[in-house]
Amino acid sequence: MSFQVWVLIHLVGVVGFAASHGVSMAVSFRLRSERDPAKINALLDASSRSITPLYISLLVLLAGGVGAAFSGRLWGFGWIWVSIATLVIVIGAMYGLATSYYKRVRVIAQAMEEGTEAVTPERFDEVLRSGRPLAIIVIGIAGLAFILYLMVMKPTLGLAPSATPPGPGEGGVEIAAVDLAFTTDTVAIPAGEPFAIVFDNRDAGVPHNVAIYTDETAAEALFVGETFPGPRIERYEVPALDAGSLFFRCDVHPATMVGTLEAG
Repeated sequence: MSFQVWVLIHLVGVVGFAASHGVSMAVSFRLRSERDPAKINALLDASSRSITPLYISLLVLLAGGVGAAFSGRLWGFGWIWVSIATLVIVIGAMYGLATSYYKRVRVIAQAMEEGTEAVTPERFDEVLRSGRPLAIIVIGIAGLAFILYLMVMKPTLGLAPSATPPGPGEGGVEIAAVDLAFTTDTVAIPAGEPFAIVFDNRDAGVPHNVAIYTDETAAEALFVGETFPGPRIERYEVPALDAGSLFFRCDVHPATMVGTLEAG
């Protein structure tokens, strides 16, 4: 599958994870003001029912993220490893803090609903006003914000693939990508003979490629270069093309990275 499809799968998982986790967060806030044991048990049941879709969404976002990393050749960058480590730490911390706490709340609420007097309302109130749920929420939000920063800004964090600039050779051309745009929108190449494109992707951590099509519909591909993140330079060996005006683009960013290739 293409890089864009993997990213779409990843985003679907992110949306599902956020929606499922939102149920647990809403329950956490509601428990701080609710004192009816029956309603508390109902709230905890609602939170429990959101766990299965939460883990399914987590698997989907992980699958999409890993697939995008392989497709976009992102494993050489520091930000993706730190993102994975942050996700593991945050999930582990939230699970460890939440499991024992909400198990305790459920046991007390069920006992009180059945009429036990072993726990006083004052003690139950103290348990429900514990700072642990807030700590869980803060850890989750802070972890998510940090991961979003890493995904958007893509800092190398001291780890990035080295760029090796091969020359285009006779008849070859050079194309660069900077700030989600090609540095040239018109390229001349020889018709009827193979040639090379030296593609310089200068956008750190952002995957780009160069693909050539017969026209702007991109319905017929004549050549599709490998997608890779910057900063890196790759040499594409392109087969001979017939004379005429052709269309080239970045398949990852087709709305902004386009150009005309004149074969003659």
